[in-house]
Amino acid sequence: MRVELLDLLDLCLETDSNQFIANCAILTGMLAKVGADANPDMKNKFAAFSAKVARVLAKKVGSYMKGVITSLIANLQHNHSKVRKSSLRGLKDVMCCKGAEIYMGEGPL
Repeated sequence: MRVELLDLLDLCLETDSNQFIANCAILTGMLAKVGADANPDMKNKFAAFSAKVARVLAKKVGSYMKGVITSLIANLQHNHSKVRKSSLRGLKDVMCCKGAEIYMGEGPL
């Protein structure tokens, strides 16, 4: 169910990305918590959706991405190689957001 809810948010982002601008702090806070989910499929969806948010809202969302970056970095230590790979891809896009560069070097590593 949680994976499907993230798919719904993905569809909403594709349809009208401007609706997320006013709620960037709420969205990124929710994403940071989703990244800690134990389900590997959820971790993969989280990384892909975080990357998509970062690409679509690059100039607006970067300064809110600290929790998302922390979750992505933590997922780099996951047992499944697919989770590590998707987390690394997500981290690449998130770190390219304007404002997210200040979080470089922070995290649990």
